[in-house]
Amino acid sequence: MNSTNVIIYCRVSTDEQAQKGFSLDYQEETLKQYCEKMSYNIIKIYREDHSAKNFNRPEWSKLKTFAKANKKDIYKVLFAKWDRFSRNTEQALTVLREFDLIGIELNASEQYLGMTNPDNKFILSIYLTAGEVERDKISSRTISGTYQAKKEGYFTGKAPYGYDNFRDEFKKSTLKPNKYSHLVKKAFDEVAMNIEPVEVIRKRLKNSGMKLEKSAFNKMLKNVVYVGKIKVPEYKKESAMLVDAKHEALVDLETFKKVQDVFKSKRWHGIKPNNENLDFPMRDFLTCEICGGQITGSKSKGRVKKYAYYHCRNTCKTRVPVEDAHIKIANILLGLKVNPNVKEMFSVILNDCEAEINGNRENSLKAKIELQKSLKSKIEDTEDLLISKDINKERFNSIIERINLQLNEVNNEIEILNTRKDSIKTYVDSGLELLVNLDQMFLNSDYHGKRIVAGSIFNQKLIFGNDNCRTTKVNEVIEVLTRNSKGSGGYKKGKAVISDSFSANVPGAGVEPARFPTGV
Repeated sequence: MNSTNVIIYCRVSTDEQAQKGFSLDYQEETLKQYCEKMSYNIIKIYREDHSAKNFNRPEWSKLKTFAKANKKDIYKVLFAKWDRFSRNTEQALTVLREFDLIGIELNASEQYLGMTNPDNKFILSIYLTAGEVERDKISSRTISGTYQAKKEGYFTGKAPYGYDNFRDEFKKSTLKPNKYSHLVKKAFDEVAMNIEPVEVIRKRLKNSGMKLEKSAFNKMLKNVVYVGKIKVPEYKKESAMLVDAKHEALVDLETFKKVQDVFKSKRWHGIKPNNENLDFPMRDFLTCEICGGQITGSKSKGRVKKYAYYHCRNTCKTRVPVEDAHIKIANILLGLKVNPNVKEMFSVILNDCEAEINGNRENSLKAKIELQKSLKSKIEDTEDLLISKDINKERFNSIIERINLQLNEVNNEIEILNTRKDSIKTYVDSGLELLVNLDQMFLNSDYHGKRIVAGSIFNQKLIFGNDNCRTTKVNEVIEVLTRNSKGSGGYKKGKAVISDSFSANVPGAGVEPARFPTGV
């Protein structure tokens, strides 16, 4: 073995990088001076920016591999101090024995220990333990600081999609919206509508630039960070809590709750397509009237161009050109056209309901504010009981945790009730106007538009054949709005009242009576 060949190892953690006495350049320079003084020949230099809590470090792994492969040519591995080598006493001793077995000494130039002297093992344990204790202190300070930052509403981790990490005027870590924030808002808005499957929405947004896979997309939709909240974990004897964040919310709380409800629901949306074929938007909404099999789509080559057809997957002769099939579906929607008198009547009813809802909201808000005051008062009373020693600390923590859970829920409800609500009149009028022209809206829509209309109107697959197209069930709201009304010829202005009873036995035009089972 060459008794002059050595490897030098320099290490810092990210937080130590700029500190005097810890920088990689400083360590390398002092180690080179030491080697020159001792007439050592440096054959390799490894520089590491990694924590010393364990030996799962990229550069150390390279050093170890090189040392084992060239053990006959290496005398020592040198580092500046023992805490540069490790801050984990147990693992450090294991590595020291491992290198000792292959005949390579590990040592610190500024805290050199003669390994042949048994008494030096005691000093070595002090050096290693001091480093481990310091690491524990740093970890404790980090955890405590992170907890306090979160409690104050600051975001401390890696920015979620739609945000960038940012430091405010107080140099504290928070978030700011980035160029993808509009896609996040669009995702929440579309999922909250509960018209299309979440996965269909994700794939469409992916084409717009949202590069999130299924699991990441679903995780995003469940993250309270987007409503301007921070989850504060349980710490020591402090209960977990939800606090208002310093960063800008991308989504309002009500929309967020609607999205969570979507994940809990099992509403029918048609079959989710395995892939998008823009020529056949309705292929998974149709079932063959002859055999009950799945309708698919394909193109046939003609003399001049290719022609698209919907047809049965089985051997049935069900085969209809795409344009004709869409017209058949549009005819069903034409039969669901809202009676103009019914449209006007429902417009009045819904606008009257808005005034009543706003009144109820004000009453609910007053009740919630009173409950909020009551819960805060209970916290103060419980604190007085603790001070007077009428209850012990454990009982105090239990009571406070229960009250805080109630208080968080009440605070969220107050936030929702305080959210300004725009008048629904515009939405009512425009929405009912669309129902008057369902057929044209369907025919003039693109691939996604046709699927949205079909998914929101039809609760089951359409029964499809060469000569007709029908369904057994439509959306309940649409069914009510499109029923013929004998007494809907007029109404009195003022408080709107539905003066007639819509027949529950007669479905709208183009809809097969539910009493004829289809097996779909």
